[in-house]
Amino acid sequence: MNEDKAKSTPPNDGPPVDGTEQIGRDEAASDAGAVKEQPVPKSGNESEESAEEVEAHQETAEPEPEEPAEIESDRFLRLAADFDNHKKRTAREFDEVVRSANARLLKELVGIVDNFERALEDKAAAGDADAYRRGVKLIHNQLCELLARERVTLIETVGKRFDPHCHEAMLQIESEKYDEGIICGELQKGYKIDDRVIRHARVIVSGGAKKKENDKNES
Repeated sequence: MNEDKAKSTPPNDGPPVDGTEQIGRDEAASDAGAVKEQPVPKSGNESEESAEEVEAHQETAEPEPEEPAEIESDRFLRLAADFDNHKKRTAREFDEVVRSANARLLKELVGIVDNFERALEDKAAAGDADAYRRGVKLIHNQLCELLARERVTLIETVGKRFDPHCHEAMLQIESEKYDEGIICGELQKGYKIDDRVIRHARVIVSGGAKKKENDKNES
């Protein structure tokens, strides 16, 4: 029986191993396994390529809008509506101002028309030409005073140099009195409000003195 036990017991070449040594060997084996499982660091080229890909992705990515497009569209429509309302309101106010000014002016003109009608109906002055003329002259002065209050003035013509901004040349004649380019006659009066012309004056412009035959031959 001793021989059978000896055969069944496996041979042990080394010295006997106690419990502490066995635990140390197990920990060393686990550490070795952990070292083997750690990922292998990438090379320098691979890290640079990944960084470039991240930067390219950031550049190509579209920035997120600060506000939705619906809010911007609604804001634009409100501004357009406010501007349209302001334009209409300004036009109405301007029309009211013009109508008020026209009403005031027309009211004064109606008074002058009344004076003309009284002059035409005055039978006592019909046989007196001088009295009739004086009455018409008074009405004319009244009308001129009204135009002066409205800052309407006559455009000067005769003796002034021709100005296309104020004058309209209808004729050009030779004149011994006025030099060339000077207005020597007036066909229709012109008017302006302040510095703005409301009707050009129709004038006759001098072409200078008549040249003699000798001057023409010498020339």
